[in-house]
Amino acid sequence: MRFLRFGNNLQSGLLLLLVGLAITTGSAMGRSFDLDAIREYAWKNSPQLKMVKEVINAEQGEKEVARSPLLPAISTGVNYTRYKIEHGIIEGAFGDSQEPGHERLAWDITFNYIAFSFGKDYFAYKAASQLVKSRTKDFTRAWQNLSFQLAKIYYSIITVDKTIDATRATIKSLETLVREIGEKVKVGRLPEVDLLKVEVTLSRSTDDLSKLETLKEDLLGELAKLMGYNEPGRLVIKEQPMEEIEEKHFNVNELLEEAYSERADLKSIEHSLESVRYQTKSVKASYLPEIALRGAYSKQASGDADFVSDGNVAVMISMPIFDGFLRKGKIDKLKAEENRLRFALQDKRLQIAKEVKTALKDYQETLTRIRSARRSVKHAEEVLRIEKLKYKLGRTTINFVLEAESALLTAKSIFYKAYHDNYVALEKIKLALGRQQLKQ
Repeated sequence: MRFLRFGNNLQSGLLLLLVGLAITTGSAMGRSFDLDAIREYAWKNSPQLKMVKEVINAEQGEKEVARSPLLPAISTGVNYTRYKIEHGIIEGAFGDSQEPGHERLAWDITFNYIAFSFGKDYFAYKAASQLVKSRTKDFTRAWQNLSFQLAKIYYSIITVDKTIDATRATIKSLETLVREIGEKVKVGRLPEVDLLKVEVTLSRSTDDLSKLETLKEDLLGELAKLMGYNEPGRLVIKEQPMEEIEEKHFNVNELLEEAYSERADLKSIEHSLESVRYQTKSVKASYLPEIALRGAYSKQASGDADFVSDGNVAVMISMPIFDGFLRKGKIDKLKAEENRLRFALQDKRLQIAKEVKTALKDYQETLTRIRSARRSVKHAEEVLRIEKLKYKLGRTTINFVLEAESALLTAKSIFYKAYHDNYVALEKIKLALGRQQLKQ
């Protein structure tokens, strides 16, 4: 019975240990992400995106400042004064009573409102509103650029992963050759140099594997930085199954028309241009009179007979006559900025056309590369099979086997890159068109 109890306790302890190891391993591995999950996480956590969003908030504050002159300003205050009559004569008071301490408590309220300024403040508010729209479009474009960068790194990681798998398969094949050739060398059927050549190739492949794993860690680190990844454990990328590539057909003119109507960075310049035009109107309106309503009322506290309540209402008209050419300088500066933005708008349209055409060309090239690389892989596999068979029969040298192994690994690497570059090219087309939408 004692032995049975000990066995049960041991079994329970092992179970707890295994559960603990599973939890620890799961924590060390971290979260697993596909591309959609990566983008969703970055949308919520990316520091780059948050920085751009704060620019919108700052511009929103400027908009509120610009709106304030359109609304009345009301303020109130309370004042308290204590003073002493040094030389006053108070009837019925004698001696020290002739110098009493006096306290005065009063409150007041004032009202200011610019009733009419020929649109100066309104135009300033509209200019600020257009800048908020411009910064919002900048944020949209920043998200689209970030989304593309995330996709590019994601597919690069998958490409490296596939190449790592192919390299490991090559290493496994070389290790098998080392064992087989080693046995034959022992009995004198093969020269020692054949074994040496395979071992050197194996060492080179192992070194390549180490470099690929370092590259993967570097890519994961860059991806985590862009995402704002702050979870415990390392970032894990879900493996994407390789499917047959379906060729897509695009009409360049239709894509250009879509890009001109949808690109957020183009819209941003248009809103900035509109803002400058409103600013110019605001400055020109400042040459004209301004009509303001002012009002104030003051009241003393009860019992203070020396203070009289006071109130006033006024209509004030102000007309700027000479400002040392300040407004002229502002108008000249705004005119230059308007011209700059017009040129920027023209340049952006040319850049968009270039990006769309380049993205389409890159996409077509990936299709050609995929077809070529797929044929190369099949050919390399067949050549390697034949060379291994010929080597076993003693009809070729180890050099040809090693060259076939290297050719197959190279062909697979080229194919994996071309395959995933096809997805990157499609993402690049979306970026050129401004299609990536913000998550709601």
